[in-house]
Amino acid sequence: RPRFTTVEWVAEHTMCYQVNVNGTCVTRRQDNNMINGTKLLNMTKISRGKRDGILKVEKDRMVIKAGIIDFRGVWITFKRAKQLASQYGLIDTLYPLL
Repeated sequence: RPRFTTVEWVAEHTMCYQVNVNGTCVTRRQDNNMINGTKLLNMTKISRGKRDGILKVEKDRMVIKAGIIDFRGVWITFKRAKQLASQYGLIDTLYPLL
């Protein structure tokens, strides 16, 4: 069962919402609603190469390379994250986040 939590991202001065499903934690920022696309796509079990290829071409993205593991990755817009979640059948799983 998905677990929904909130956490403060001190380095970015924002609160975040997280859904933890089977050990994968997908996070959404409160300030700009961006979602960690790396973690979202990790839930799909697609290959790392395919995941990185999808995220590399995202127009509006933010890359976080340092800090807490749950926050590292490529952050994408809420709209795009919702499209990807729908495409890969994750809408219900990530319901509280999306």
